[in-house]
Amino acid sequence: MTTTLALPNPDLRALASGEMIIAFVPTGTVASGDVVTLAGSGPRSAPELKAAYRRWASLEAPPGNWSATIETVIAATTLDPDGGQARHVLTDPGDGDLIVLRVMSDRGPVLSDEAYAARRASLEAALRS
Repeated sequence: MTTTLALPNPDLRALASGEMIIAFVPTGTVASGDVVTLAGSGPRSAPELKAAYRRWASLEAPPGNWSATIETVIAATTLDPDGGQARHVLTDPGDGDLIVLRVMSDRGPVLSDEAYAARRASLEAALRS
């Protein structure tokens, strides 16, 4: 059985485009290893988004069928506030969970294995121990 993970439309756009491999969710929403269907939950207010992503604030969810494997679930506070800035779309990620997703479309992985590994390594460098 596949669970649906609803994310604000801008967050889903960032994942579906391959710009990001992480999202922020309330604590306990998903677990590592979960396979989820991704769905848009609606717009996000522009001030919640970094300036570069505000253009997506009121857009619809990206077309297509999106799914993901949850690779990692850690506390959002583990992401270094300075070093982690380039790895997400939000002005303030909050205190929930940071999840690392391997996103798929109907055509396969959004990112090549090499691109995903590079983004993953960059993210790992921005985590506080």
